[in-house]
Amino acid sequence: MRLEKINSLIKEELSRILLEEFDFPQGVLVTILSVDTSPSVESVKVWVSVLPETMTGVMIRKLQERIGDVQRLLNKRVSLRFVPKITFRIDRSESYASQIDEVLKNKDTDDFN
Repeated sequence: MRLEKINSLIKEELSRILLEEFDFPQGVLVTILSVDTSPSVESVKVWVSVLPETMTGVMIRKLQERIGDVQRLLNKRVSLRFVPKITFRIDRSESYASQIDEVLKNKDTDDFN
């Protein structure tokens, strides 16, 4: 239960930080999908989605370049004894689900022909 609360708090604060502190290019959407804090609370994996997908590499690089700023802001906003070290990861599950959906649609269409 404690980790769930920490995950929720970190996700909320990081979402605010990205919204307030980053100027993403017009038409680019960066979304925090989930946060996974280690049981020791030493590190946190932040799973993000970037749309359009073609901008994923660029946006991850921008996030990594400013990871120190993001960490410092999170440290100020979250009142924990130890604020975990942030690592951004790409969540490709939505893209993967879309590909599977497309394959299934094509299979259904093929079954009728």
